[in-house]
Amino acid sequence: MQKSILSFATLLLLGVGCLNAPTGLVDDFEPVRGRATTPGDRVDGPFEHRLMTAISYDGLSYTQNDTWVADQADSPDAVVKDGTIYLYYTGWIVGDRINTTAVALSRDGGRTWVYKHLELTDAGPIDRVVYPDVVLLEDGTFRLFFTAGNPQGIHYAESVDGITFAYKGVVFAQSDDIAIDSTTFKVGDTWHMYAASKDGTKRLWHLTSTDGSGFTVYAMTSFPFENEPRMPGNGYWLEDRYHLYLSSTDDVSIRSTWSKKGFDWYPGEGVRLEPLETEAWVRDPAIVALENGQYLMFYVTKIP
Repeated sequence: MQKSILSFATLLLLGVGCLNAPTGLVDDFEPVRGRATTPGDRVDGPFEHRLMTAISYDGLSYTQNDTWVADQADSPDAVVKDGTIYLYYTGWIVGDRINTTAVALSRDGGRTWVYKHLELTDAGPIDRVVYPDVVLLEDGTFRLFFTAGNPQGIHYAESVDGITFAYKGVVFAQSDDIAIDSTTFKVGDTWHMYAASKDGTKRLWHLTSTDGSGFTVYAMTSFPFENEPRMPGNGYWLEDRYHLYLSSTDDVSIRSTWSKKGFDWYPGEGVRLEPLETEAWVRDPAIVALENGQYLMFYVTKIP
């Protein structure tokens, strides 16, 4: 999940109508088009990123389908509940808000969207939610893991509607390091979370939990691919393998790795998504399985 890790400190400081929208929902804002003015000395961030989609018929090879979701957006994650896609992403300008997480909903397989502000209640001093990492629990509850800087660490909140979340607490934090940009999934009775440390992709936290409400360190690890460490994005189950997607600022393409238990990982063969001639790079993938048997990928690229 390559999401401008080194610019995290700045991240914390600083509607399209839908005929097939979930019943009763209307846009809270219209997503912007075009990039924002680069803030300060930043060289990369959501202010110049675009969120697009790609499609796959086998869950492994993806092709862009020229569907635009939002500009000034990155860090996507998505789940499907009752046929509705809930797409979470960090946006730079999000209506009348800046640098925070929004949620877009689609009932037609990602062709049209309703854009909503993500609301966090009982949040105390937390004033910003970035790097959304969402898991749909067996009872239909949305569990949102996210990064915050006050206090710094990985936090979580829960929701019944996928839009308004009640803050629950910190799941992992370190006094002598940082933990940001998590990706979380469950294998059997074990929750696995990977998150970046202050060393970025070279040294990732591998955290485990029995209940997903508090994590402990299992190991420090990395995901080298062709000798280049990569950031894990989101993943999904395909038969008996969990495929975790990888991207890097030093590679223009998206790759993958797979595991059956979440501990030992094996490189996937080939490239999952290549950039088009009009795209500088592709990264930050999130994937959902559609009702028609296809797979929909949300990915980030640079606004031309």
